[in-house]
Amino acid sequence: MLTTIGSDCGIAAYTRALTDSLVSSCGIEVVTVPITPGKQPLTHYEEQAAILNAPDIDVIHVQHEYSFWGGVLPRSSSFWQMRYLLTRPLVMTAHTTYSAAEMLRLPTEKRWPQRFVKRALLLNRPWVQSVEIAPFVTAVTIVHTKAAREAMIMRGAKPSYIEVVPTGIPAALAANYHGAEFISRYGLKGKRVISLFGFIAPNKGYELTLELLRALPADITLVIAGGPRNSAMEPYADELRREIAARGVGDRVVITGYLSDEEAAEAMAASLLVVTPHTQATGSYSVALPLAHGKPIVASDQDCFKEIVERKPCLELFKSGDTADYLRAVTLLLNDEERRNRLSRQAAEYAEATSWPKVAERTAAIYRRAVQLW
Repeated sequence: MLTTIGSDCGIAAYTRALTDSLVSSCGIEVVTVPITPGKQPLTHYEEQAAILNAPDIDVIHVQHEYSFWGGVLPRSSSFWQMRYLLTRPLVMTAHTTYSAAEMLRLPTEKRWPQRFVKRALLLNRPWVQSVEIAPFVTAVTIVHTKAAREAMIMRGAKPSYIEVVPTGIPAALAANYHGAEFISRYGLKGKRVISLFGFIAPNKGYELTLELLRALPADITLVIAGGPRNSAMEPYADELRREIAARGVGDRVVITGYLSDEEAAEAMAASLLVVTPHTQATGSYSVALPLAHGKPIVASDQDCFKEIVERKPCLELFKSGDTADYLRAVTLLLNDEERRNRLSRQAAEYAEATSWPKVAERTAAIYRRAVQLW
């Protein structure tokens, strides 16, 4: 298993949960080889390949995210240095399947010089293909949604090589203080809490939620339950703080910073409902955690969230980017306890149906198929 490790990465948490279930539920022996994020010297990948290609290894499973190898810009990535060294049957999980334009954030780019440069870069078809599809046609590739699979096939992947496996839902950690300690720490007594969980990033829909907040009753407090993933995201986090102040809602927003698993469980217990108004998403721990805790959730109608609803109607969806529809969905749940309770029950049922042991069983079957295809 070639993956990031540590406590500050959602993909690392994803892989730990998958690995634990592969071992406990499927009897698979897993050797974890840590990814050092960013572009590394060739000798680093040669040392990793010596472990990954060992005679007693049946399958290599790579957790793929562009930043793990340096990013998406031309000559920034060392992915192919690593990939060409691997000789065993390969399975890859594509955690990001956006188009090149989406990864450059061209649709939301308002600065004309940067917009011009990005448009010019998209004319470079070899680069576009190297980002959008090339890594994923060299292995049996797991994606999290049917929409991602269809996108891969449209870009040239063989349908038989793209497998859809939803993100597993973790077992919920008990909130020992039932949210009371969290409420006390952040001065939330007497408030109704709406939380937005996960690392602070531009695709999470904070600006839309700040606009929404001003139309909600004064006792509603938004808890941004997380902090920036790394130093590269600090400027955006600072920009978000300035935006909160500029909108005059500083007394109604709490930014917690990074939360441990125990603290995240307390945050969930303290929340009346959870929002995931993402403007881009292919699957997110921001929705997996509240599903695990059986929380009523309002989510944008991104494909990954729509597919969850197709499996089980456990999310209240709104039109992505539409403030009026977002307000409708949030107000509906705030005012309808029976609807919140129904969503909570269905969230718990979805979490059980998509538990990590069940995801591990599907993944193990893909390993067996990869060995046969190699």
